[in-house]
Amino acid sequence: MTWGKKRAIVVTALILFFVLIVVWAVYQPTRLTGKSVLVIDASGEIEDQSPIDALTAIAGRPSLVLQNYLDAIDSAGADSHISGLVVRIGPLDTGWAKIEELRSHLLSFRRSGKPSICYLGYDGIGNPEYYLATACREVWLVPSAPIDIKGMMAEALFLRGTLDKLKIVPQFYHIAEYKTAYNEFTEKGFTPPHREEVESILQGVYQQYLTDSAQARRMDRAKFQTLVEQGPLSGSQAVSNGLVDRLAYWDQVQDYFEAHAGGWNPVSLSRYRTTLRDGIGGADIAVVYATGDIVSGDSGTSVSGGLEMGGDSVASDIRRVRENPRVRAIVLRVDSGGGSVVASEVIRREVELARMRKPVVVSMSDLAASGGYWISAPATKIVAEPDTETGSIGVLVGKLNLAGLYNLLGMSTDRVATSDNATLFSDQQNFTPAQEAYIQKTLQETYADFTRGVASGRHMSVEAVDKIAKGRVWTGEQAKALGLVDDLGGLDRAIEVAKQLAHIPASQSVRILRLPREKTLWEELLDREQQFDQSRSRSLDSTLKSLVGVTEPIQARMPGVLRIR
Repeated sequence: MTWGKKRAIVVTALILFFVLIVVWAVYQPTRLTGKSVLVIDASGEIEDQSPIDALTAIAGRPSLVLQNYLDAIDSAGADSHISGLVVRIGPLDTGWAKIEELRSHLLSFRRSGKPSICYLGYDGIGNPEYYLATACREVWLVPSAPIDIKGMMAEALFLRGTLDKLKIVPQFYHIAEYKTAYNEFTEKGFTPPHREEVESILQGVYQQYLTDSAQARRMDRAKFQTLVEQGPLSGSQAVSNGLVDRLAYWDQVQDYFEAHAGGWNPVSLSRYRTTLRDGIGGADIAVVYATGDIVSGDSGTSVSGGLEMGGDSVASDIRRVRENPRVRAIVLRVDSGGGSVVASEVIRREVELARMRKPVVVSMSDLAASGGYWISAPATKIVAEPDTETGSIGVLVGKLNLAGLYNLLGMSTDRVATSDNATLFSDQQNFTPAQEAYIQKTLQETYADFTRGVASGRHMSVEAVDKIAKGRVWTGEQAKALGLVDDLGGLDRAIEVAKQLAHIPASQSVRILRLPREKTLWEELLDREQQFDQSRSRSLDSTLKSLVGVTEPIQARMPGVLRIR
């Protein structure tokens, strides 16, 4: 054996030893002392389901997801070792429905009688951050920080002007007038139906925010609305008007628990979760996560780094728990604005088959619209948060003609074809009249399939569905009034409904089986190697299509990113 091989073996052994030590240290259960204080950092994006990258897997610590926050808060309320809770809130980049769900669990902790403080010690404290903070018994603010609440705005980005400059021609067709998913490419601002839709969603979120926040602060709603619309407010104004309880620094938070809770022994969320154990015994309820843009094939990671929901992967998970005799009910947790119609139909069929054998309850997260609603419609019951964005029952198809951009860059293509429709989705020409007629016919057929599927699943007439469809997005609360949703609440409420449907007594504990399971380090590394091999063959053409979201073929996708703050 050469010296180089010996050295490689030694280095590999040392690395593996180091990894084992780190994994052992991370997964050692935390031993809580009496009077511990749970400290939770809430900022950035909080996901339902998070992929594990290779570095995270090596560290042995998967990313925290929403369920980790909820389980920790719920356990802390009944844990005799936990004397109180502090939530340090930074700028949030997550949807209103997830904030709503996190907030409801903080309110439950508040009812335990233990002290809870939401500490606002960062820049960028606006409506979402303050809304979450009102769930704690007390809201504390760093003296120099303003409260940047000032009404609410919904904003969307439009790229038509940029495409014009790049000589790119957008061609998109949709059913119906509220199906605005690709208006960002075709328009320079809101169309009247798009504006109507956005104003309706904005008002739904805003009114919920005003009602909930005023109630939590024990304040008259009209007074709270006046304060919000007079904002931003300084720290002293926030205190004098009852929006904040105290101006304080972090060391004073520690002093408070020393004086009022018997000591300051902080334990982080990542450490506290090692003390928690899933329920054992009783019946099984499966929670299947369906997160991200819907694509054909297996789940994975998109070019932008977000999750993609593979039709085959999610269908396989549903099939597995459908065929498992121990699983009494299934909860499908949906967080998706849609995508491929074909992949959506693959998942929808498995939901339908599962419902024939056992209850299937959909739990809607931030988004369950378009394709996300397509896969939800056959469920036995649907539960959503009041601020969930759902509906968007419509379809679209289109492409970007890149010939002008290629010409601008000095590039050119040439081709031969065996038929006129061979060039249907060519990015070097517009649709011909015959191709446009084919697209319109296919859109109508797909839309009819969508509305029939919703009508069947929701026990409505196709005509009734069409009146509330037309591609329009609704809030969860609006959707409930329209019959698209059965109940309001988070994942815990969906599990309660699943227990009822499965005739499991409310007092009986259940074991939650979560799918998909987390990948091992070696599985992750192998997957990444495969993804790397595939990415190397990606052409400029396919990369551009991926980046701008060309829809080939027909898609069930909700409008682009709408920021409400």
